[in-house]
Amino acid sequence: MNVVIDCRSVLDEADLHRRLSGALGYGPYYRHNLDDLSRKLAAGDPRPLQLVWIHAGSLRLALGLELYNRYVRTLAAIETADTGRGWNERFVFRVFE
Repeated sequence: MNVVIDCRSVLDEADLHRRLSGALGYGPYYRHNLDDLSRKLAAGDPRPLQLVWIHAGSLRLALGLELYNRYVRTLAAIETADTGRGWNERFVFRVFE
């Protein structure tokens, strides 16, 4: 699965989670926060997954630098944890300015 988020249209953290929830098929029990997102992704839900943020500078402005960096670090750590898996089982995270 490929999910591309055009960050120019993300207004805030809640909006980011609405977009991710819809794209990833997370149901009504998704808590719309970084902890729940990382828990689901670390558990392999869904795989394979390539998550791409384009125009990430806009998201950095919407979230603030500290929160934006928490997201990037968390998602990059999940990607690193999946490094040894085959392509059909991996999470890949890409950020483009």
